[in-house]
Amino acid sequence: MSHRILRALNAALLFGLTLLAPLSMPSIAEAAPTQADGPKVGKVDVTVHVIQATESNKKVDQRLSSLLRYLKPLRYTGYELLATHNVPVSGRSSASFNIAGDRKVTIELLDRDEKKARLRVQFMGAKGKKLLDTTVLVPRNGTFVVAGPRYGDGVLVLPVTARY
Repeated sequence: MSHRILRALNAALLFGLTLLAPLSMPSIAEAAPTQADGPKVGKVDVTVHVIQATESNKKVDQRLSSLLRYLKPLRYTGYELLATHNVPVSGRSSASFNIAGDRKVTIELLDRDEKKARLRVQFMGAKGKKLLDTTVLVPRNGTFVVAGPRYGDGVLVLPVTARY
């Protein structure tokens, strides 16, 4: 396999990326919590940065300096911050917002514990077409990168940060 293909596969495996749109991905199956554990409810402050990643230039938006460690492993050379959404979620609530390209993102808090939050991330395209539906585990005060639909000459990359 070529070096470029291996890099792309490695990035997809490391970050749970979906690089081809409009593929739908099933949710990650996880064991249900036991009665003793029980899902914990509480508030999680979720920050979602909407970034256009491209190979057509090498410009990196300086507002992304704190996220560069998450972006470096990706195969793209240019990154532009399009928007930042801060959404508090609690219990099993969700928050939705529109993003670039006439798309919508919904973040739902499924549960959390002392170490991680389990979030459901959905991308909806034009006319409500589901582009991505997945569950991610985000370390407490950590970030998980989800990439998805094509946008312009690149793709949208969404680092999802969960603080609590």
